[in-house]
Amino acid sequence: MSEVSVKIEIAGAEYPLKIKEQDVDILNKATSFIKDKITEFDKNYTVTDKKDVLAMVLVQTISEFIKEDEKKSDEINKLKALLEDLQQLVKQHQQKVS
Repeated sequence: MSEVSVKIEIAGAEYPLKIKEQDVDILNKATSFIKDKITEFDKNYTVTDKKDVLAMVLVQTISEFIKEDEKKSDEINKLKALLEDLQQLVKQHQQKVS
């Protein structure tokens, strides 16, 4: 896996990075997402300090990530419970057949 050097620009600052070649698309999507969120905050709030805007973007994005992660965990737990119920039904059926 080869590494590539890329530069991204966020909030007027340029950041050089070395990443795996297969991660370039993900980095571009993340950069675009961050820029869109910054634009959204600039339109909706009167915040002049870019650090404040970046902090707000970070808090909102991580909150959304945590919410989605918890939702996935809940769904996995429900699926595990259903699988356990199904396994129990199969055992009961096997005992009746035996």
